[in-house]
Formats: sequence, structure tokens, C-alpha cells
Amino acid sequence: MSELSQHKLAHVATYTHETGRLFVVGDIHGCYDLLMQQLKRVQFNFEKDLLIAVGDLVDRGPDSLKCLHLLAEPWFKAVLGNHEEMCLLSQIDPMMKDMHAHHGGEWFYALSSDQRQQVIDQLNTLPILLEVIYQNKKYGFVHADIDLNDWDAFKVATRSKSRELALWGRGRIKNKRFMRYSTVVGVEQVFLGHTVVDFVTKKHNCYFLDTGACFGSELSLIEIDQNRPIEKQVFVLKS
Repeated sequence: MSELSQHKLAHVATYTHETGRLFVVGDIHGCYDLLMQQLKRVQFNFEKDLLIAVGDLVDRGPDSLKCLHLLAEPWFKAVLGNHEEMCLLSQIDPMMKDMHAHHGGEWFYALSSDQRQQVIDQLNTLPILLEVIYQNKKYGFVHADIDLNDWDAFKVATRSKSRELALWGRGRIKNKRFMRYSTVVGVEQVFLGHTVVDFVTKKHNCYFLDTGACFGSELSLIEIDQNRPIEKQVFVLKS
């Protein structure tokens, strides 16, 4: 279905998807049943289709472990989110552990030490950035923010200075330093989550998909297809 390419940047994963459809979903946050409902709605083919998650699989919702188990499925890929990052950092930073527990991470600390280590090992395999080649175009996926207008430059920058921003930032969606932001070259579209929006929101060629499923709102699931624009699937706020 999809082939993983070796990449010189360890934090970047590159896939080529050749059979079936390609979908992207916003922050799942433990809402496993809601995700399954959405996949049923679009008649997702688990043998051929591919689903990309933009991070924050865990916390707040009822089924964090079920969502993590999706990482073992060949039809599912994800990037690291800041909630996964909190799991990782909690092992060495007591303040981060407290913050994580306060923001939906209680499930993690209820696990046995062996189970927690299994989760950590799993999360350590997630890339910061993911790019998928599909229909002869490249699509980018990152959890929170992209501060550069060049995808390849951003891939290099996230080895160091832009890593935290990729997981925690809100600059582009909040219009901070707006004169810096424009269409991201080197990629057809970029898909992000992290910042809760009322509707799927487009900034330049970047789509923000976290519509607050864990707070009782919709889980946004979008098909990526050059013949079926996102704006024909859902209402998109352009700003």
C-alpha cells in the first residue's frame, strides 16, 4: 500500500502511497469510536486506503491506548504531537509530568511501569514531519506550526530551532508576525492540528484540522485528492 523511503533526516518520514485513497484526520485525543464512525462514513478501505493523523492521538478522550494501537496498523500513520511529547518528557521532567496529568494525561500514569515504557518506545518512533507522495504530488504533515515558507528548509530547521515550534507553535494560525507567512513552497499542501478551530481553517496552503473532537465537537476527516478539493467536502474558513 505505502512504501517508506529512507531519509537523511531521521525526524522526517517520507511515504509513497500508490493504491487506494488518502485521508487526513485532526487531533483524535483518545476518541477512538468517533474515528471509527468517521471511517465508516467515508467507506474507508482498510486494505487499500491510508489515513494520516496530525498528532495528539492521546489524552482527554476515553481511549488513548486504543488510539496508540493504531500505530501498528499498515493503513495508519501519524506525526508526533505535543501530547505525545509530554508523555516522553514526563520521564525526565517532573513539571512536565504534572502539566501532562493536568491536561488529560492521567491514563498514562495509571499504567504499570512496563506499560508506560512500551508507550514511550512506541512514541519514540513517531516523526516530527511526514510527507506523502500521492497522485504525483507531495503533501506535508506536522502537528502544530510551520514558521518557514519553504518545506525543505523547514525539514532541516526542525532538527533544532524549529522542533519545539513544530510541536507547540501557533504563529501561522494566530497571524503572529504575519508579514513572514505566505504559501509554503516545495509541497502541495500542509496539514496541521494543535490549535482548536471552529471549522477547518486555511492559511495560505496550510489546513488546520483540530476542530475539538475531544470537547464534543466534530472530528475532521478529509480526503486528499486533487480532483476533490477540500472546500467541496467541508466548510473551510479562509483567513
